[in-house]
This record gives sequence, structure tokens and C-alpha cells, in this order.
Amino acid sequence: MRFRFNAFEFELPAFTTLSGPMAAAKPLFAQKFVVEFLRDHSDWKVLYFATSSPIQGILRNMHIFGLREEDEGRITFLDYQPSCEELKRIESNYCIGNFSKVEQLEKGLRMAGEKTIVVIPSFTLLLVKADDKEKLGKTLIEVISKLKAKGVTSFIAVNSKMFGEVNAMLEKNADNVLEFSKRSDNVYIQAKKFRGIAPNGEVPFEFSREMFQRTKKEVAERTVRIIREKKEM
Repeated sequence: MRFRFNAFEFELPAFTTLSGPMAAAKPLFAQKFVVEFLRDHSDWKVLYFATSSPIQGILRNMHIFGLREEDEGRITFLDYQPSCEELKRIESNYCIGNFSKVEQLEKGLRMAGEKTIVVIPSFTLLLVKADDKEKLGKTLIEVISKLKAKGVTSFIAVNSKMFGEVNAMLEKNADNVLEFSKRSDNVYIQAKKFRGIAPNGEVPFEFSREMFQRTKKEVAERTVRIIREKKEM
């Protein structure tokens, strides 16, 4: 299957790593992809790990990108709550769990069935609180690889300046590696590795500046809180 998005023609299913510094709009790229893909593919679903932003902020962004009301019910959120002792389903489309724990991450990922898009908008935050960061990274790669064989597409965002060994391992195993950079108020993307058709050089990623500022504030607040909690443990 081919899907064209933001100058990239993706060959799906695929495992895509979104790499770059904080505040480079990586989650927004995944959110916009999801919205446009669901619009064209009525039989697909989404498994979205709410790591770096609150769910209400994610849905707000998706509706700005054009998410239809009828498509909202096709998204299952796995809310990252580090205090959880086990993965729990609260509602049909809402679960909570500590995905810094290998067992809970694996269980959450395996909720993805055929024709599912999996989004982890900040794997870096999961690594911050992980006791064994290498094992968490290897588990992610192992499960995602098995899911891809079943038709699952995934987007995993990382901060390229943190946990370099784990990020290198992810990039090695990914089908696509998109590098994000920010200059002034503009975000650019360049394919470091791509299985499909990608433009030569950088391409801009367009989005609402108001959306970006609100999301950046939400991500910063959540990141600071999680890092502080880790230091206090």
C-alpha cells in the first residue's frame, strides 16, 4: 500500500522513527498523518500512546487537522501514568499504564490488530523512567517488527540528543527515519532512510503556530513533571 503525505510517499506497513530535538513538531506530524489516513481508509484504527501530551490536547490538535467526529471513536488511547502497577482498560477506547515497564509496554503494543496505526509520540519520556532502557528499546523493536508483519504501521518519536545508543538501535531497525529540525518558527524534515519515495533534501512541515505553542507548553510541563518524579524516586 502507498500513501502520500507531506511530500513523502510511504510504503505501508512500515516502522517510522521521527527523530529530532524537543519542540520540533514530531507528534504533530504523526497526528496529521493519522487524521488524513483515517479519512481515506475507513477500515483502519489507531492505537495512540499518550506520553508527551494530555489526551484532550491530542484530540484538539487532530480536530484542527480535520479529524471527523465519526473517526474519533476509531482511536484508542493508552494514557501514560508512571504510577500504574498494571495496564488497565478504563473504557473501550481508553486504557492507563506505565509503559516504561517492559511488560506493560509489550501488553499495550499487542492490543494493535491488523490495519492499525501505532503512535508513540515520545519514546524518550518512557526511557526516562525505564529501569532497563536497552531492554525497553529491544522490546519495542521486537514487538513492532512482529506487528508490522501483520500489517501494522507505527510512528515512534525520539529526542535525538538523549539515549543515543537506544535511538541508534531504533534507527537501525526502522524502515523510515525522518529527521526534524527547527529554525526560527519553521520546521523542516529530511529523510535519513526511507522505504518509499522521499524528496531530496529538506521539506517544510506546515501547521498552525497557535497549535504548536500550546502543544509545546503541554509537552514541556509533562516532561518536567515526569523527570522530576524520576529524580525523587
